[in-house]
Amino acid sequence: MAVDWTAQGDLFEGCNCNLLCPCHVSFRQPPTMGYCDTIWAVSFEQGSYGGVDLAGLNAAISLHCPGTMADGGWTTVLYVDDRSTPEQDEALRAIFSGDDGGPWGVMSQFYTDGKYAEIKRIPLEMTIDGRTRTIAAPDRLFLEMQTLRGGEDRQGLVTIQNLRNVIHGNEHVLGLSNLNVKDETMTWEYQGKHGLYSKFDWSGD
Repeated sequence: MAVDWTAQGDLFEGCNCNLLCPCHVSFRQPPTMGYCDTIWAVSFEQGSYGGVDLAGLNAAISLHCPGTMADGGWTTVLYVDDRSTPEQDEALRAIFSGDDGGPWGVMSQFYTDGKYAEIKRIPLEMTIDGRTRTIAAPDRLFLEMQTLRGGEDRQGLVTIQNLRNVIHGNEHVLGLSNLNVKDETMTWEYQGKHGLYSKFDWSGD
């Protein structure tokens, strides 16, 4: 039987598309470059998988999509926080696999064979400092997302709202990203590309 779970926190992303990424608006739109390389970074502020506490943990997903995202065939890698206990590790793998429902149950249908190419337990260093968010896995993965300065005072955030997106919250804060992945599954690097963040609220319902 599926386990009851909920999770809330911070989700930020970067990809090789120009801002704003067409795929973020709809998976049926073609990516800027005809393919998509993406990192999603997740920081759990609170959450529970059954009786397992998720607060304070991090996770990341890198992917390569060879064409329009709705067509599937994504090569995906899940990075699990190595600070997690065995029970927390199992919970994170279950949530992001989509086995217990929720938004990642929707996302996983686009993965090649519905599964991650690899799942790696690795140190994940997350920093949220004002307008800048970063996640780094030593010698493997790096994403920095810095929000745009909008409005006449050049201080306000630039946001979009009420956009249908299964993993993000209702308000999306726009930015630019620098990102790279260097491992056995995929290797790429981009500067000054699409980025944004939101506050997520997930459950297995």
